[in-house]
Amino acid sequence: MLHEQPLSATLSSRDRWLLLFSLMISLFVGALDQTVVSTATPRILADLGGFNLLSWLFTSYMLTSTVVIPLVGKLGDQFGRKLFLVGGIALFMVSSGACGAAPNMESLIIFRAVQGLGGGMIFASVFASLGDIFTPAERGKYVGFFTGTFSLASLVGPTLGGFMTDHGGWRLIFLINVPIGLIAIPAIWKTLPGKPRGAAAAIDFVGATILAAASVFFLLAFVWAGDKYAWGSPQIIGLLVASAVLTGLFIVQELRHPEPILPLHLFQNRTFLVSNLVVFTFGLGVFGAFQYLGLFVQTALHASATASGIVATPQSLGVLFASIVGGQVLSRVGRYKWQTVFGCFLIVIGEFLLTLLDADIPKWHISVFVVVLGLGFGLVLPTMSLIVQNAVPFKYMGVATSSSQFFRQMGSVIGIAIFGSILTNAYASELDDRFTPDDRAAVGPAVTTLFEDPTARLREEQFAATERQVLALPDGEALLGRIERASAVAMAEATQLIFLGSFIAAILSLLFALFLKDIPLQRRTAPAPAPAEDRQPHPEGAVPQFD
Repeated sequence: MLHEQPLSATLSSRDRWLLLFSLMISLFVGALDQTVVSTATPRILADLGGFNLLSWLFTSYMLTSTVVIPLVGKLGDQFGRKLFLVGGIALFMVSSGACGAAPNMESLIIFRAVQGLGGGMIFASVFASLGDIFTPAERGKYVGFFTGTFSLASLVGPTLGGFMTDHGGWRLIFLINVPIGLIAIPAIWKTLPGKPRGAAAAIDFVGATILAAASVFFLLAFVWAGDKYAWGSPQIIGLLVASAVLTGLFIVQELRHPEPILPLHLFQNRTFLVSNLVVFTFGLGVFGAFQYLGLFVQTALHASATASGIVATPQSLGVLFASIVGGQVLSRVGRYKWQTVFGCFLIVIGEFLLTLLDADIPKWHISVFVVVLGLGFGLVLPTMSLIVQNAVPFKYMGVATSSSQFFRQMGSVIGIAIFGSILTNAYASELDDRFTPDDRAAVGPAVTTLFEDPTARLREEQFAATERQVLALPDGEALLGRIERASAVAMAEATQLIFLGSFIAAILSLLFALFLKDIPLQRRTAPAPAPAEDRQPHPEGAVPQFD
């Protein structure tokens, strides 16, 4: 049988490590942006306003990154990863600079959408490149480095984002991406091969466009439902129906095209299907909810942005430790199922603990809770890309890797949108119950409106003037205390609802993980690509054998 050598065998030791380092830097850029933005969000809202647009700050980025991932994964399989990875980093850097200069929330959201295109190109290419560089038996050893890089970004991101926000302004959290990206581009350009991995073929751009439109309509329905439109409104129903119709057209297109963006026969593979269900529910519950933890700490507990980052830091330490240990265990044992199941179980425990948040909880309790969550992250995240890469033929490496990221992103966007709607609506409802009519009448409509936004106290000058106004009233100190307590408790109650939903999603992820089939990570060489005409489904686990 003919074999192709993995890239690790064709590169010198120096170039191999330089390539690994540059890929990790690329991953670090994308991951750092997500963590620092969540910490700085309250200050961004305080500066630019637009609390009602809160979920769009996250979903605009994730929406565009989600729809670009499948196309880049397929194109990378066909034409190589180099141009897409370098182009993604460049686009990410330029849009980061634009985000740092955004004059209002609307423009920031638009620039975040462009930034998401670059981020999607980066994530779709980095993990697929890992599959190109190493054989499955080797990947477990190195995947910990990549997850560790993601963890390092998560580790320094909240604290760094909080520090920069407190001392230099939130705009610095975007501008820092520019010099980091400049480090990665030259190394990738020098060491990552740019040749296509196979013969030229027709790319299904029609299918990619239909999938992107179906995804956008579907995600917009969840972003707007309960906020801009009622759940049962014609607009939301129309978006869901349009998404369903386009999904049907996408299936027809994929069945007829010789080079589909997402080969549908891969879903006949149980491991491929179940692993994507795991990452979808994982993204829905865990990533969707965790974005709002920093907002809770800064508004309900009245902590600074720096303190908020420090509270979340132990979660990243847990991810870093578990991902490195888990990667080494994977490379030695060659089995992934029970590590994934145990990681999902830890996530369930962590999400349950976060349902206990209240307005009086000590911040160190939250740090303990998120350590448990981080340990679960570290065991699950490194395995998911390995699972799908190991379960499909080699020629579908990029498609399989990008599909895993696509479904996780889909879940995350839906989760962020749903939880953002829950947060704003639950906060308003809880505040109405606790901010009494007498107190509203005493402070007047202007002060009442101010407290309807939980980030109001972060606008320091405006809030200081409001405090003076309330304190000047009869019994003003007690009145201010009651209003602030009402706001903090309302925020805590809304956050509890978010993590209750996250807890339920984590249980679903655990249940799906139990159905994973444990295919050994035993390949030692990379296979030769299958002929272009060979598009028949492969039986579960019946991937090419290797010497």
